[in-house]
Amino acid sequence: MSKLLKVDHLRVSLKKDSHVLVRDISFSLGRGESLVILGQSGSGKTMTCHSIMGLLDPKRFEISGGIQFNDTNLLTCSKKERLQIYGGEIAMIPQNPMTALDPSMKIGKQMAETLFSHTSTKKGELAIRLNEALLAAGLNEPERICRSYPYTLSGGMLQRVTIAMALMVHAKLIVADEPTTALDVAHRNATVNSFLKLREQGASILLVTHDFAVAAQLGGKILVMKEGIVLEQGEVEEILRHPKAEYTKALLKTARLSGNPNQKEERLC
Repeated sequence: MSKLLKVDHLRVSLKKDSHVLVRDISFSLGRGESLVILGQSGSGKTMTCHSIMGLLDPKRFEISGGIQFNDTNLLTCSKKERLQIYGGEIAMIPQNPMTALDPSMKIGKQMAETLFSHTSTKKGELAIRLNEALLAAGLNEPERICRSYPYTLSGGMLQRVTIAMALMVHAKLIVADEPTTALDVAHRNATVNSFLKLREQGASILLVTHDFAVAAQLGGKILVMKEGIVLEQGEVEEILRHPKAEYTKALLKTARLSGNPNQKEERLC
């Protein structure tokens, strides 16, 4: 299977003091596959994610290695190429969706701008496309959502709006940075189910989390990070059942001890 995304020996450091934040990270992701990057705060998982999305300030960070999306090196491509890829072929779902949405603009208008920028949708098709995407993301009142401002919706609803935006442009790669951290269990499960639906439709999912339950629910591959390096990687089920790194074992033990005492261990493993 050809790889949609290939990260090759990625290294990120601060320019002011050469402090290394991410060291020698390599992985690949095929079409319709998912990869969970798991680790505690400060492990480098979000830094890796932001490197892929081109969100790191080149004045502050030194980035080396390769990030290949299809036939394009995202670290060296032109601004025109990046504008075509980001938001269309690659969509990002942030931990705080309010940061990705303009609080002064209604949801429908923001979704329409994204749709017109990355697809050939005509104005007469707009309402149908928006309604379909919002319903598919689990929002049952699409007309009301479109008329709403972001600050009038809950965090879970805003998270689904960003998922709907990825659905409507048929993004090939979804990069989700801690998308379930602020959600309760019900909304967390619904969000992961939305990712599973996207994967069934052929999208590749790169999900950053510190939550073993989310990793187990999504499945696929997993990469465990600590202090900017990869400790182990492989299939989610295999690593959560038979971790090799002591760090992974300790995280799993902590997750089980802090979870619901009536929760079955299999939910984490």
